[in-house]
Amino acid sequence: MRAAVFCLGLGLTFLAEPSWSDGGDILSEVQVQRAVSIFEEGAKNCKKAPEVYQVDCFQQIFGKTSRIFSKASAYWEAEVALMRVSRNLYSFVRSNTDPELDRKKINSARIKPVTGSSLLEAQLLFVSSVDKATAALRGGSAYEQRYFEPIANAVEGVRDAIN
Repeated sequence: MRAAVFCLGLGLTFLAEPSWSDGGDILSEVQVQRAVSIFEEGAKNCKKAPEVYQVDCFQQIFGKTSRIFSKASAYWEAEVALMRVSRNLYSFVRSNTDPELDRKKINSARIKPVTGSSLLEAQLLFVSSVDKATAALRGGSAYEQRYFEPIANAVEGVRDAIN
């Protein structure tokens, strides 16, 4: 659907595309369920991965889920909360990649291993990041909480996933 805007006196017409097919400024239970489903399926595969691959695997799934919301302004808080987890884990993986091990393909992505000696630090970072994301997802208006609660529950459900 296109919206035409005519600027009086200038004779200009602009065609504006909506930013999202569901509407960029409204929340949708369908969109939330899609994101939760993708997140939970990816997290399930991450939990099955060897410990040293889990950090980057979760980094990938948090990033992928945040991108689902990237074109809808109504989901800005959810996108930011999930992207912060992804960025924290990304930085950690970059600093602690194990050069002795090869990458593995998990969730259609090539996942890097971290060193075994960094796993305790990874676990602490992961728990802290998930706690902050969950608090942010639950900290909005009652309207936002209605839609963000399933996301918060899914995120909280992986809190202790990294062994």
